[in-house]
Amino acid sequence: MAAFAFDRKGSPGWIVALKVGLQFLPAAVLLACAFAKPHWALWAGSIFQLALVGLLRLIDRGQGWQTLGTSVLVLYLTAIGWLWVGLGIRNPSDQMFGLSLAILIVVSLIVFGFQILADSGAQETRNARMLAQRLEDRKDWPADLAGCRDLPEVKDLREAVHNDPVPALAMLLQPRPQVRMAALSALEFRKHWEAGQAELVLSVAQHAQEPEVRAGAIMALANVDDRMMIDRLAEYLCDPSREVRAAATEALLWNTEKRWMWIRPVVRQALADAVQEEDGPLIPNGQLLSKEAVNDLKAWSAEKGVMAIRSALTLGAHYERFLNQEHDENQIQDLQEQLANPNAATPLRMELARLLKKNGLLPRDLHEKLLDSANPAPLRLIAAEALLAEGKYPPAIAALREVARLPNREIALATADIVQRRLAVDLGLAMGQSLPPVQSRQAADVTRRVMSWAAQSEHADQVSRTEPI
Repeated sequence: MAAFAFDRKGSPGWIVALKVGLQFLPAAVLLACAFAKPHWALWAGSIFQLALVGLLRLIDRGQGWQTLGTSVLVLYLTAIGWLWVGLGIRNPSDQMFGLSLAILIVVSLIVFGFQILADSGAQETRNARMLAQRLEDRKDWPADLAGCRDLPEVKDLREAVHNDPVPALAMLLQPRPQVRMAALSALEFRKHWEAGQAELVLSVAQHAQEPEVRAGAIMALANVDDRMMIDRLAEYLCDPSREVRAAATEALLWNTEKRWMWIRPVVRQALADAVQEEDGPLIPNGQLLSKEAVNDLKAWSAEKGVMAIRSALTLGAHYERFLNQEHDENQIQDLQEQLANPNAATPLRMELARLLKKNGLLPRDLHEKLLDSANPAPLRLIAAEALLAEGKYPPAIAALREVARLPNREIALATADIVQRRLAVDLGLAMGQSLPPVQSRQAADVTRRVMSWAAQSEHADQVSRTEPI
């Protein structure tokens, strides 16, 4: 009978029937008394109880059994009142009155007792222990450790340990990584920890050889607020495993409003780590960064090496999410001003140009400003191509000639691609295909051709300027 206290969607039919029966029992008792010993209070009470059941079921819709104890008390106490008016006042010693009163009192006390048991969490803890034992005894596990988190038993355990994590914490002492992974998945993003519990989870991360287990432990601690614990978790931003670094990013940077000053030094170290160059932006999925984080990243994007590139990528991801959430004209204007500023960091300007171009937020006058020789070559190429896409534009062609003469084969290939597509000049590139490798023979030939085109065009211009009109 205790099972009714933990009803979920898809419960067996007998549990649903039991719940309905308990709610309609007071009305049935009053109705039986009304037929045996007619009285207006018994008939009125029966009708009132039926109406009250309908009202309570409407109020409790979607609540399952969480409010059953309260509704039972209301139904049974009102039924006792009607029974007393209909039978008790007339003949307190009547056997039907005594039997009916006993039924109502005993059933209401039993239901209320089970409700107290449910609220105490004892049954929930028992269910959690049973699920934990089932997982510990399991022999058939997914080949991939990460697949353990999607098992139905793990999802049930996550719900069962909502109030008491002890059954899942006990699983962390098991030697099999699959069992520990299942327990950590059930504890993911847990908000409340008792003394010593978070430290136990952290110790799993510190001693686990499997990257999946370390990542799972970090995600379990994503909601901790302790400064020392955050500092220790921040070390995993530089973990040898990319999976663990990604988990640390998700767990730590979702709340930069509060944590940024705590984790700032380690974030800087992670951005500067050449090993992490391929990791891309250091920002959680779907999250925005705090103002302090944005300001620091702007400063770091002006430095050299990997840190500048990854800082710019992180800011680009932040700004892109911001633009996707709301169309803020002031923010758009600020991004355009940063792009137009020749003193801003080049990696950041490149990322802003990509973002604004993608969202159609690069006006023609800004493209024209970017043609200036004070701007980096990649920005000049972006502007030149955009302007030539609208038609022939001499300043854009002049910018292409200047960029083509730079001693950089990668820039030369990009320039050749634009010249061939927008100006219909054959420079040896295959149309519709990717650019050749920088060190290839074809790349060398294309570079020679585009530089020759730039020199010939400049010579033609000089001749045309010297000819008499």
